[in-house]
Amino acid sequence: MSTRNRIRVLVLEEFRLRAEDIDGAAARIVAESRHGIEPGIPLLTSIDDRRDVATLRALHAGESTETDPAQHAALDALVSSWEEPKHYGPRITERSESPPSSFRLAVTESGINAGGGAQSALPEGFGGEQTTSRAIGLVWIGAPVGTHAGLLILIGNYEDPTAEGDTFGWPLPLSRDLGVRIYENNRA
Repeated sequence: MSTRNRIRVLVLEEFRLRAEDIDGAAARIVAESRHGIEPGIPLLTSIDDRRDVATLRALHAGESTETDPAQHAALDALVSSWEEPKHYGPRITERSESPPSSFRLAVTESGINAGGGAQSALPEGFGGEQTTSRAIGLVWIGAPVGTHAGLLILIGNYEDPTAEGDTFGWPLPLSRDLGVRIYENNRA
């Protein structure tokens, strides 16, 4: 990815479906929607309530932050309520050349973000084998625009999204008590 055209904003759209997306209709609409420079992220489903879902887009300079009207219209009959889209300034936006197969998103409005410097790339060889035992294909971390509280983290890996159990190793039972919403791509 060119360093001259970095990701400028992450746009999170959360909404509630009228019913759980058992047949995958909402997921197909999101998958078939237009995407910008960055590859599309599949529809993400809440681990707490399967009717709560989210989409996330990473936008470069010149790409619109507006909701895709065609996608919105196609989803409208399936959706009971829409949240206002939230914008996040990117802190880390790294991805591999091959797209991940599994995604998990954590979002919170808690915590304080200290004013940081400009985004910087990780040094070559950063982390290495001592930090992970699985391949990570995407890491996006963003801080909300216009407030000092909150954080968004998206991780993409190469594990089977239909696998049983928590392949990411996150403390899921604590998420609600800690004020964190966790979404993942739909598991069969």
